[in-house]
Amino acid sequence: MTLRHACLPARQAKVLAEIISKHIKTAEPVSSKLLVTSRVFKVSSATLRNEMNGLEELGYLVQLHTSGGRVPTDKAYRFYVDNIVVQSDLDIADGAKKRIRSAIANGGNNPREINKTVAKTISDLSDQLIFTNIFESDDCFKIGLSGLMEFPEFREFDRMFQLTSFFDHFETLFDRIKKDFFEEQDLAPNVFIGRENPMGGIKNEAVITVKYNLPHRRLGSMTLVGPMRMDYEKNIGLIKYAADELNKIFSI
Repeated sequence: MTLRHACLPARQAKVLAEIISKHIKTAEPVSSKLLVTSRVFKVSSATLRNEMNGLEELGYLVQLHTSGGRVPTDKAYRFYVDNIVVQSDLDIADGAKKRIRSAIANGGNNPREINKTVAKTISDLSDQLIFTNIFESDDCFKIGLSGLMEFPEFREFDRMFQLTSFFDHFETLFDRIKKDFFEEQDLAPNVFIGRENPMGGIKNEAVITVKYNLPHRRLGSMTLVGPMRMDYEKNIGLIKYAADELNKIFSI
């Protein structure tokens, strides 16, 4: 497997992965002292601090306060998705699988109802913002804004305003890329981090998109939006499982 950031030395890559993992769980800056107490590394705090300094110089970490720890950048999360997440099996809990299959069944043979029931289920399971669309249709279902507002990132007014504006204007933003999205993207999930988001509207969040088959030879899409500090393995796994199930049932 070719790794996009394979130039990182093994220990530095391991340090970065551990920092990202801890920041995803806590939303707090990560210090070298915290890494030492985790017992993952058998080196001194000074050695870890040097590795973190190197990662900061390379643009993977940023220090928000001179006396505090560091947080991952867009570049760091791209490294994490390309080199860590892609190597996982993206499996999800059996209970989540059962709920997704039930949501698909509850939608019957109606593309709009399937999009609606699956979106509600994925939003409940992920606590993220979910949008679903049907190709060659103005139909759009969106859910999950109130749950996402519970994340500490959105205590900042500007970021909260940006996200709510994206929610309100999603149909217009998605129209910019809809044709290319449905014609060019394969059936595997795509992950856009920060400014990579082709729709625009938000620059500090992560976006996961997938398209899938629906009844009556229709094509649907799901877009999951959350903070960059999201659980990528879980969220990609959820929408991938939903899309795979739909593609099995409604293969064109």
